[in-house]
Amino acid sequence: MSSINAMRKGLLQRIHVPPSIGPRESQQLLESITTSFRKNLDREHPWETDETRTHVSNAANAVRAAETSPDSRLDPAGPPSTHNHRPTDRHLQAVLSNPLFAYPENVIFDTARSTTRAKPFLVFDSAVSRGLMTTRRAAGFLATIRSHLSAESPDNLTERMGALGAGLRVLQWLRASGQENDLAFLQDGALVGAIIPFLYAEGLEEVAWNWLAQLAARITKRELKSSGVDTHVFSKLMPAMISANIESGSQSPVSLDASFAALVKAQDLLPCETLEITAAFRATWARLSWASTVDVLERPKPSVTLFEKFVDIGRPFRRRLDLAHLDLHHPTTPTHSSAIEYLRPRQGILDQMPTMAVRQQQQILCLILDAAERLRRTGQLAEAPWVADLKRTICDNLHLGILNLGGRDPLHSGIPGQRGF
Repeated sequence: MSSINAMRKGLLQRIHVPPSIGPRESQQLLESITTSFRKNLDREHPWETDETRTHVSNAANAVRAAETSPDSRLDPAGPPSTHNHRPTDRHLQAVLSNPLFAYPENVIFDTARSTTRAKPFLVFDSAVSRGLMTTRRAAGFLATIRSHLSAESPDNLTERMGALGAGLRVLQWLRASGQENDLAFLQDGALVGAIIPFLYAEGLEEVAWNWLAQLAARITKRELKSSGVDTHVFSKLMPAMISANIESGSQSPVSLDASFAALVKAQDLLPCETLEITAAFRATWARLSWASTVDVLERPKPSVTLFEKFVDIGRPFRRRLDLAHLDLHHPTTPTHSSAIEYLRPRQGILDQMPTMAVRQQQQILCLILDAAERLRRTGQLAEAPWVADLKRTICDNLHLGILNLGGRDPLHSGIPGQRGF
C-alpha cells in the first residue's frame, strides 16, 4: 500500500497547474491568438495588394453599381462590402447567408398576423431551412404568389411580380442546394411553367437562356440521359420562355416583337442539327404563328424586320396553312394570294370540319374570314367569289353547329367570333 501511495504521490507532483490569470491578461491572450490567426489567414489567402490598396477609395462606387446588377442578386452573399473585403470574411458571409442555413427567426409565426402576401414567403423560408423544400413545393409557392397578385388586381401583374423577388428566392434555393448543376429540376414541368414568368418579370431572363443553352449542348453531345434529364425538357423550356415575352400582366394584347426577337436569338444561339431541338423550334414557331394570325386582333403591329425573320424561320417546316395566313397579316404589305392558293382546291373544306382537330378548325375558319375581308377591302372579290360563298355558309350555319365536334364547341376560345360576320 505504501508503495502505491508513493507512486501516486510521484505522479501527482509532475502535474503542473498554471496559475489563474486576470481579465486583462485573458483579453490580451485572446487578442494575441486572434492577431496570429488573422496573419496566418492573410498569408495563405492574400486579400489586398499594393495596387488594389490605392483603389480602395473607389470601392464604394463599385459596390453601389454591383448592388443594382442582376448578377449580384444571384449571389447569396450579396455584393462585396468595402468594410468586409477579406476573402475569408466574404466566405463566412456567404455561408451564413446561404438560404439553406438561413433559419427564420420566427419559425412558428402567427397566421392571423401574417399578411396574405407575406405568408407564402415565410412558409417557403421555413421549408428551405428545414430541408423540406422540393421542386413541386417551389412551384406551388410561385403559383400561390401569382394567384394572390391576380386576386388583388389583374393590372400591371408582371411589374408587381418583378417587385416581389419570388423567382430570385427559388433560384437561390436551386443554386444553394446544387440542383442547378445538372438541370434535373427542369424535369418538373410545373416548376418550369411557374418560374420562367417570374425570372422574366425580375429581369433575370439570361438565367433561363443559360439553362436553354446548356440543355442544347447536352442534347447535341447526347449527355442528357446520363444526367437524368429527358430531351423533352428542352421542348417545354423553350416555349415557356417565348410565351413569357407575350405576358404583359394587363388586359390589352401586347406586341409580339419580343417573342419574335427571342426566337431569332434562339436560332442564332442554339445548334439545330438534332431532331429534338428542331421539333422544339417547330412547336414554338407554330404557337407564335397562332398568336400572329388567329389571336392577332387588337395586337399592335409587329416590326416588319422581326416579322419577316420569324416567317423565314418557319419556311423549312412547310406549314402551308400557317404561311398562307401569315401573308394576310404582314404588317405593311399583306397579300391574299397564298390564302387563295391554299383554299382553292379545298372549297368543300367546311364539310370536312367535323373530322378535324379543334385547333385546325379554328385556323381554317379564321383564314377564310380574313381572306374574305382582305378581298372585300381591296375590291377583289371577283377574283375568288367562292371565298365569299364560304364566308356566307359560315354565317348561315354557324348557329346550327356545323362546326361542332362530338358535342363540343370548336369555337370555345371565342377567337373566330371576334372577326365579326
